[in-house]
Order: sequence, then C-alpha cells, then structure tokens
Amino acid sequence: MVGCGGYSGGSCGSYGSYGSYGSYGVRKATGNRARRDRMSGSYLYGCPVPANVGADGIYEGTLTDRTTQQGDAVVAIIADNGDGRMSAQDGSYYRLTVSTAGTQVSGSFVGFSQQASFPDGRQTTSGSLAAMLAQTGLNGTLTDQAGDVEALSLNLDNAYSLGSALPTLAGTWNYSVNGFSLTMTIQPDGTFTASDSNKCSYSGTFGLIDPNFNAYSESYMRSCSGANLMFTGLASYFPAVSSAPAQLKMLADDDAGEYLVAVLK
Repeated sequence: MVGCGGYSGGSCGSYGSYGSYGSYGVRKATGNRARRDRMSGSYLYGCPVPANVGADGIYEGTLTDRTTQQGDAVVAIIADNGDGRMSAQDGSYYRLTVSTAGTQVSGSFVGFSQQASFPDGRQTTSGSLAAMLAQTGLNGTLTDQAGDVEALSLNLDNAYSLGSALPTLAGTWNYSVNGFSLTMTIQPDGTFTASDSNKCSYSGTFGLIDPNFNAYSESYMRSCSGANLMFTGLASYFPAVSSAPAQLKMLADDDAGEYLVAVLK
C-alpha cells in the first residue's frame, strides 16, 4: 500500500500492515487508569467509571465508497487528544478530528490525494465523521460536503497499549520504496534530523501525547531547494517481533496537500 504526496510528487510513503499484535477489546491500564470493556463500559476492577472511552488507537480496516462499492485498505492512528491521521491504499490521505460521547464518535475530516480518487472526483475533500465504538474497533461513515458517503470499518490493534517514551525512538532509521529513500536520526529527547533522495532535509521533534499509549506527535520542517514546509502528524513504534525489525510508522502532512506516510526500520 502506498501513500504519495511529497516533494514534486516524488516523495512516496509505502506502509505495510499495522498488525503483528492483533486486535483487542480491553484497553491495557497503567498507573491509576482503570481497565474497562470498550463497548459495555463495565469495570474489570475498581475505580469510578470515566464518562467516556475514547476512539483513540492504532487501526487497520477499510474505507468503501457506498455508490461504487469500491473499497480500499486503510491504516489510522488516532490520539487521545482527538487528533487523527489515516492513509488509504489508493494513495489518499486524511486528517481526522474526533470526539467521543459514550460509544458515539463524531468529528470532521480533510482529505488529500495526488490523483482524483475521492467520490466527488476532486483531489481535496472535507466533511463529517460519524461512527460507533465496538469492542474491537469502530464502524461508521465519512460524508463529504457534496453528500457522498464512504463506509469506514476499523479494527483496533493492541500495539496501542504498549505505552510511549521518547528514548524508545532514539537511533538511526531508514526507509526506502519505489526509488525514494529517507534516513532519520532521532535523539533521546525526541528531536530528529533527516534527509531523503530528493535532496530534501528535515528537522523536527517527536512528542508524548499520553505515555500510557503508543501514539507520538510529530512536527518537522522539510526544506527542498529553498522551499520550506511545516508538517505535523502522528507516529507509533512497533518493537521487533521474531525476525521482523522494530518499526516506526509515521503519518504527517502540511494541511495543504503534501503528506508523507512511511514505515522506518
């Protein structure tokens, strides 16, 4: 699966499965955060029931045009501050803003594509999101301003419960796909520099959103031939499993049509 939207259309981010850890219905608790079933809200041990269980998580699923019934695989990261990013197999990319009341999820989205892949035939789109939380994920719709509807079905990945810490990301990471490559060096405090095969340079930082969960904020400046763009987004860390190396999965954009989806190893 590939998401494209980089410098001169040449910076492409391919991503593999966000799986390796499967889906889960019970969120792991750390510290004084109580575990409870996402759907019923019932307690697995003491403490008062919080008002809401958020839609935050790492997800895999599908986005299906209800008119054509054409579906695409998607991956998404939604942080517990309501900020989200999602990328689809057809190369489209979405910024999400979500809120949760009980099991009901609502919000808005803005979408970008380097080709006319949205239901209204345009390269940018926006609209509303409505979904219901289930024990293993969420199901709902994206409705654009023209009334076109896409069905969204997302499965939750339990890697989200691994927690986050900036020193975990420290080191040198590499990414390469379809002739595009990027090398990034991250310091223990989350600051990083990078360069890519398009002769662009990057300087930015990762930040903690909630140390209990595996979603990091990211912001960086990309400089290409004297042109500077500011990107923001989300990332998640996946530890090495068996013969597979550790991965850092990033979804970031400039909120104006440029975006990068990458899996660094």
